[in-house]
Formats: sequence, structure tokens, C-alpha cells
Amino acid sequence: MIRKALLALAALAVLALGGLYAWGLSIPATTRTEREVQFAASPEGVHARISDVRGQKAWRSDIGKVEVSSDGKQWTEFPDDGSTLAFRLIESRPASTFVIAYKSSLGFEGLWRAGLEPDGNGTRGVFAEEVTIPNPFLRAIGRMTSPPGQHLDLYLQDLRRVTEPQ
Repeated sequence: MIRKALLALAALAVLALGGLYAWGLSIPATTRTEREVQFAASPEGVHARISDVRGQKAWRSDIGKVEVSSDGKQWTEFPDDGSTLAFRLIESRPASTFVIAYKSSLGFEGLWRAGLEPDGNGTRGVFAEEVTIPNPFLRAIGRMTSPPGQHLDLYLQDLRRVTEPQ
């Protein structure tokens, strides 16, 4: 009797893992999320905030610590969830562009872009995040625990809070 129950549980576990794997295969390995945001701050002010990686712990709600290389072109973020994200600066043009590549200890990597331009008395920002998750199991789990755009939305919410006049 116990043997049959254990076999049934094992079969159920195999089916669940197979289903999770199949779902992961159906999800594209790379997803892209884009947001357009208006800021009351100048493009120079917004760029200064996003390019100051040493100061991000002070205003980002999900970061516990940031370690920056001596040249400032690479850094590691330590989010509150216990993971690590290694970043590399690709391009930074004041008041215009900020592009970084990243790799997570959780098995994903990607590219993050900010394009800024003056708009009236403020800034129009276009932010894009590309995330690649090679492992189908991790794609499925990632889709359930952190849907595309979730981290970008939190980042932009924090950025708006520190760039808007009080």
C-alpha cells in the first residue's frame, strides 16, 4: 500500500517537472520590456541619478549593498533577496543614454537601456530591459515568481520618487 502511494507520488513529481520543463520550453529565452516615463526633472538630473551607481543604495528599495570597481565601469549589486547582479557599463552619455549589461547569480543575464530627452520642463525617458534565461526550468519559475517588467517597474517607481520635486 505504501509502495503504491510512493510510486504514485513519484509519478506525479515526474509529470509536474515534465510540465514545468515543457512550459519553460514554450517561453522565449529572451524577453524584452519597455517603458516610457515622464519626469519633472531635467535629463541631466535623471542621468546623474541613474549613472551614480555608488549612490543607488540610498534610493532603491530593493538593494542592500553596491560594490563598485575602481574605474567605475563594473559593479555588483546585492539585492535584498540574497542574489548578486554583476554589471558592466556599455555606454553613458550625459543627459542622453545609459546602457549596461548584467549577469545574475540566479541564472539570467541581460541588457538595460535608458534613453533620455528633454520634454517641456522635464524629461521623457524610454527604458528597456532585455532578460535572457537559458534554462527552461528557470524560465518557467522566473515567469511565476518575477514576471517580465516587474523589476523595471520597481526601479522606475523608485527613480520617480527621487527625481520628482517634493
